[in-house]
Amino acid sequence: MKEAGSMGKVILMAVIWMMASGADAQATSTPVQLNKLRITNRAQCAVDSEVPTESAFIVVDGYNAGKLVYSLGKNIGSNAEAMSAEGMQQFRIAVTRLTKVIMNKLMAGQLPLLPTNLKTSTLTGYNAIAEKCQNKTYCPELNGYLSRIWDNSEGAGLRWESLDKFNGSHFMSMKKVDRVACFYVKRFSALQEQLNSVEVDKSVLLSVAQAAIARDKYITDCESADATLDSRNSIIQLDLKIPRSVEFGRVGFDFWNSVKIYLSFAWRYSNIPLQVAPEYGQMFRSIALEESIMMIPNGCKSIEKPECDAATLSMNSIRELARPDGDETEHRKEVPKGPEDDVLNRGPRDVNDDFLGTRSYDDASDWVENFRKNYVTARGSMKNRVQSAIQFLNIIGGAMTPAELTEFVRPLAFAKTYSNQHRDELYYLCTEARLAGDQRLDFMKTGIDKVQQLEVMQRSFQGSQVQLADATRYFDKVAENIVSFCDSLEREKVWNATGYTVNKNGFHAWARELLQLPPPATIAAADVQPMKFGAPLLVWDATRVSEPGNSICASAIDCSRKLIKSMVDLYAVAKYADAFLPVNSTVSTPDVFNPYADLKACKVYDPWFQTRRANKRLMADLASTALFGWNALPLYIDVDFRPPKVTSLNALIKNGAVKFDPKIQKEKMEVALLADFGPLMGAPCAVSIAPNSAKDFSFYAFNGISVNYCKIRDGGDVVGRSPGDMVSTPPVSKSYCGGCSINFVGVAGGASVSSGGMPLNPIKLGVYLFRSIHRYITAKKDKVNIPRLQEVDVNRVVETYKRYGGIPDHCVDQLAAGVGCYQNICAAKAADYFERYTGKKVKHLEMEELTDANGNTTPSSAVIIQSDYCNGKVRVKYSCSEDGKKFKTYEKFGGMYGMSKDCRQTIGHNFWGF
Repeated sequence: MKEAGSMGKVILMAVIWMMASGADAQATSTPVQLNKLRITNRAQCAVDSEVPTESAFIVVDGYNAGKLVYSLGKNIGSNAEAMSAEGMQQFRIAVTRLTKVIMNKLMAGQLPLLPTNLKTSTLTGYNAIAEKCQNKTYCPELNGYLSRIWDNSEGAGLRWESLDKFNGSHFMSMKKVDRVACFYVKRFSALQEQLNSVEVDKSVLLSVAQAAIARDKYITDCESADATLDSRNSIIQLDLKIPRSVEFGRVGFDFWNSVKIYLSFAWRYSNIPLQVAPEYGQMFRSIALEESIMMIPNGCKSIEKPECDAATLSMNSIRELARPDGDETEHRKEVPKGPEDDVLNRGPRDVNDDFLGTRSYDDASDWVENFRKNYVTARGSMKNRVQSAIQFLNIIGGAMTPAELTEFVRPLAFAKTYSNQHRDELYYLCTEARLAGDQRLDFMKTGIDKVQQLEVMQRSFQGSQVQLADATRYFDKVAENIVSFCDSLEREKVWNATGYTVNKNGFHAWARELLQLPPPATIAAADVQPMKFGAPLLVWDATRVSEPGNSICASAIDCSRKLIKSMVDLYAVAKYADAFLPVNSTVSTPDVFNPYADLKACKVYDPWFQTRRANKRLMADLASTALFGWNALPLYIDVDFRPPKVTSLNALIKNGAVKFDPKIQKEKMEVALLADFGPLMGAPCAVSIAPNSAKDFSFYAFNGISVNYCKIRDGGDVVGRSPGDMVSTPPVSKSYCGGCSINFVGVAGGASVSSGGMPLNPIKLGVYLFRSIHRYITAKKDKVNIPRLQEVDVNRVVETYKRYGGIPDHCVDQLAAGVGCYQNICAAKAADYFERYTGKKVKHLEMEELTDANGNTTPSSAVIIQSDYCNGKVRVKYSCSEDGKKFKTYEKFGGMYGMSKDCRQTIGHNFWGF
């Protein structure tokens, strides 16, 4: 066929051939079935927190299983330690297999999705049961409902509509049976690089390639029965293989909600644990699975959509326990400020830089061990505080009324004479009573009152004779009377005695912490025993009054202080109660690796502000350029924008749960008027006046030698509206700046006017316009606060590494886009598209180029590909931006054209039979 015109089309053989050794290696190696590594910066991590994850870890603690089997071994006279190790291994495998089965059933449409949001759910049967069973650890009605669904997934043959108002929207429908890649993580490595990097560079890709090639050191099959694997503390990685055609973002949170519900149910109902562990499976059903495992997202995406409430913030605070120094967190404090304080005052922090120290351990199991140890210790401490408090509240409530207790205190408070130890006792009592129970000071009183409204704390009193509301009323009456006693003692100046100094070592630990007192210098100094005023007021056994350890309260003062401590303990535990107290009905799923889930949910961090700021500044700069850049007026308006700021999180209790309402100081525009005297005087000097912002002096686009002066005022007031409620007024900011500099803007402007005397100043206009564009481009390059996402396909990286013996520089951007390495990013995108469209690997790729009559070549928007898809070559035509972000093929036949008869027939466009 002859070509018409002067332009002829030829195919230049710009070929990428596989090196023989690389091809052999690829043929013999098995691809790593990991999902693409999603490398994100801070802003993108915040954005991702509202998106359901396709990859998650299961943290498995085999202690309870091992303990159970160990006891069995002891009872039957067998090798208990060997049986315990076997039991923990089978427990791990049973958990993993059951989780995979549930996930595959959901993705194949064999199990329906259970909605997260009951308000929008159409499943009337499920909605009613879920509402009734809310916050119950065990609910027979829910179990009955789930059993019918599970049996139907196993082949009962019932119509789904007969079980509830199920329709197509409640089912996923993926054809492939196994869509879960499952790994036992031996050691954290570059195969989890999304936890360690915010940007892809050559070193990151080299680490990924080397870790993938040596992957047996880092991961293995999740159901491996290798005895050397630690099953006491293990972490399993689950990657979902979701086709691009599935809108997982729409159903993802329902998917994970369903996994959690079905897992808790099926652990006790299905026969899968028994299949894995015939000897121990029946015993495993008695284990509280929800106490032994935890699901956490692998990266910045979430399993549950974060909310700004106590449940989310307290659960996500668990991440601090995963740090190597996680035994020093606020959870262990006597009076913690709560997770909302950390979110509000800690502010932005680093992310995806291994801030949890996963790679500081030789084995992943060591990281899990540290995490679980810190978690179990913190939880045990909180449960002990609650149980001790409830026990004492029952004892004191059953022994005497509030009026009787205060009457026992009265003679001790208003004695005829006081020893120094007696004064100490009263000083401790009055200080602690005022800190916890004085409504006028309200250090803790309002917080203690709110504890009785929390459903999670009310459940802690189940089985107790004294309920939480009763205990609070008891405390209020006692505290009110004691505070009035203390007011009288102060008026009588009881503690102003000559030579008296209070021994501050006798305060309870919570009061010492709140008063910021240093710890006692010695153990002996810390051992301050309550003063005895005769026989103990309360004892365990009235027949053995004088025996050691029989005393509950040494005196009425001691009883009152223990009552106060009990209420303070309840207040302290309530701060993190949602994360540590309840025996959950489903597995916990904290956002361990993404602190920005909390910051984004509570609007403390806005990942889109920097983008909006850059756009707004560009518009303002262009407007200022249009007003002042073209003439000789020495004026310029500089506009910037201060981000909105959350000044407080107001706690609202609704239906027994705490919701936080962010109080936001709105985004503020800051304006500075600058006068540049260069155009008038030929002197490169300028003055800046900013009446509403504390802006630094930064007018010149090109600074040389300069002398600047600035006076900046930035401040505000703090107003006390009521006891314990401090409110900051919006800050008042001003700045007055001036300076001289040998700079291009001023000198060029001055020279232009003095030489020509023209009212127009094209040089100044050009500089102002350049400055506007330059500031915009610079702002858009922000690598931290403008969302940036890179995806790395591990297998593509390995192929490139083997082909070249390393990672060539020109491959970095292509591999960071999740595609292979070819002549350019557009060719790589075309190859990736071809492989996804056909399911076949590209063996050989040529760039198509156009040659004119003079022999000059220009790239064509097409590539020629050889593969096992057909016998011959296929031409793929596309449109593509220079950076590859806007890549699109033609819709007809996927933009493909067969260059041989076989390829045309395979594609389906061989209409003429040749």
